[in-house]
Amino acid sequence: MISHSPHSCAHSTLPLPSAVASPSQRPLVSVILLNYNGQRFLVPCLESVLADSYWPKEILLVDNASSDGSMNLAWAYQDRITIVQNPRNYGFPKGCNQGIQVARGDVIVLLNVDTVVCEGWLEKLIEPLRRDASLAMTGSKLLFPDSNRIQFAGGVMEPNGLTHHVGYGLPDGEAFNQLKEVDYLTGASLAIRRDVLDRLGGLDEGFPLYFEDLDLSYRVRQAGYKILYQPESVVYHFETFGTKKHSARYYYKYHRGRMRFVLKHFGLRYFLKTFIPAEMEWYRRCHLRQQIAPLLLAYATQLPKALYFWLKGFARRRVRQERRGRQV
Repeated sequence: MISHSPHSCAHSTLPLPSAVASPSQRPLVSVILLNYNGQRFLVPCLESVLADSYWPKEILLVDNASSDGSMNLAWAYQDRITIVQNPRNYGFPKGCNQGIQVARGDVIVLLNVDTVVCEGWLEKLIEPLRRDASLAMTGSKLLFPDSNRIQFAGGVMEPNGLTHHVGYGLPDGEAFNQLKEVDYLTGASLAIRRDVLDRLGGLDEGFPLYFEDLDLSYRVRQAGYKILYQPESVVYHFETFGTKKHSARYYYKYHRGRMRFVLKHFGLRYFLKTFIPAEMEWYRRCHLRQQIAPLLLAYATQLPKALYFWLKGFARRRVRQERRGRQV
């Protein structure tokens, strides 16, 4: 069981939408849970989401071909949730996109299955979207289970694409209780307007593991919207899925995603004048012995794709310029 103490768990390329419903109207929210061999976590997660008082909501459980018996547990909830079963493990972005295709909500919420949400989590998460039409995405405060330690209180991206969770491992406190704009939100618990997500084309399935949430956050901000960390929406996160942290596989997958993100979103000039100096400074101040082999492998697999991404980015910029020219 999880102890919930000490927290009380009782320039735009897209047109800005109106706020999601009005303060007096409650939008339909689609909560998408992606499961892959999550037997240990599935029932506590589902029970906490079902117990949350926000209404109207629908819960979609997308299963990526689990083999651990977790779906035997899930079918007991079939009268209260929608189940989508994939024939194989599609990974996080494609698995979530499968659920998004089925979802009916005005707001899409992505939630990791290895979580337990506090009461009021969903109401607080989507509340800013209902008030402010310039907002497109909000994210929860994440805490480590059985503790008062921060796991995520907003995300920061460095010039070379390295990412940091604000407050990671620190005791929760007033510094982490401020509603604020951030560089990115984690896909462990976030809400996004359905119309914005559809226009952006969903999650990028080219990020099989890591950086898909940074990519989505960046695209939302590039489209002219704000993204917001909402500390009143509290989630306990086991942080168990993915690859074992600080292993060679973890570092390779992390740096592979990082390099793909940088190449996708930033051109040659940025790469030469900003990325490379920032990368060299990172080498200088960090001990990379554990990371050097996976880092070099990530360079080897991603740098050959640079020309493709840069030409594609150039074409996108030309299209945007032509559109602005026609509007003038």
